[in-house]
Amino acid sequence: MPFFKFHFVEASRLAGVSRQMGTRIQQAIGCPREHIVFELIHSSVVEENVVKNGNDWPYIEVDYFERPREVQEEVAKIIYECLKSAGYPNSDIYFRYLTPENYYENGVCLK
Repeated sequence: MPFFKFHFVEASRLAGVSRQMGTRIQQAIGCPREHIVFELIHSSVVEENVVKNGNDWPYIEVDYFERPREVQEEVAKIIYECLKSAGYPNSDIYFRYLTPENYYENGVCLK
């Protein structure tokens, strides 16, 4: 953890910015780089009888343990800037907080 789930992002574009994004997020959050997970989610927009596999407006879900607001805003800025440099001028980012009492590593609760 933290987990970053990217919707409507092409794999090659994400791969092109993933190293820089990961390094900057690691510095902002202060956790080991190997704990930062980027996941690409295949998403499709369904409108009436039409299915669109592409979208130029990425949506990113961030699951992590709550951190100070300034850190969250820095992480959002990093994601936005990296995606912008990958050709996505717009993006939406949503943070969900994990709680230690609901998180288990190797069957052991973190609380």
